[in-house]
Amino acid sequence: MGPDERGAAPDKAALRTELLATRRARSPEELTRARAAVREHVVGVARVAAYEPMRTEPGSSELLAALHAQGVTVLVPVTLPDSDLDWTEWSPAGPGAPLGVDAIGGVELVIAPALAVARDGTRLGRGGASYDRALARCAADTVLAALVFDDEVLDKLPRDDWDVPVQAAITPGGGWLGLAGNTDMRFLR
Repeated sequence: MGPDERGAAPDKAALRTELLATRRARSPEELTRARAAVREHVVGVARVAAYEPMRTEPGSSELLAALHAQGVTVLVPVTLPDSDLDWTEWSPAGPGAPLGVDAIGGVELVIAPALAVARDGTRLGRGGASYDRALARCAADTVLAALVFDDEVLDKLPRDDWDVPVQAAITPGGGWLGLAGNTDMRFLR
């Protein structure tokens, strides 16, 4: 099997290892500052798909709570046994009933987790392809944004045919960053 037949998997695996190590090395203070900054950037959306972040990610449950307090309907994923994503409505009281895998098709904005994002919109996730399947179900006018730290916006990332590109990145320091020429800033400040 030649390098072209392997796809981007080896390059992606090496990048994931490096990026996860960098995230684990971030101080609690840096994470707190980043999460507070991100909460200031998302406004003006009625229905959003987001996620409950892991300990080292720039997103936060405070972001979900702030959106919910603004009257935003917040959907979060529930991973199914086949690694596809079902969706449920998030609230401070706990998750709602499952809404089905197609529920993401009714949101205006998706805030997707990523380890890095490239300026052409390539998003590097954790490798399960769950989000690529889910993002493919979004309406054509849905804004797809990756939530990353400032230093995780890269010039280029390896890309496979099934990778669904995003139009924007949300970063703690820069807020909204249009990718691949996108300038749709209706939900972010």
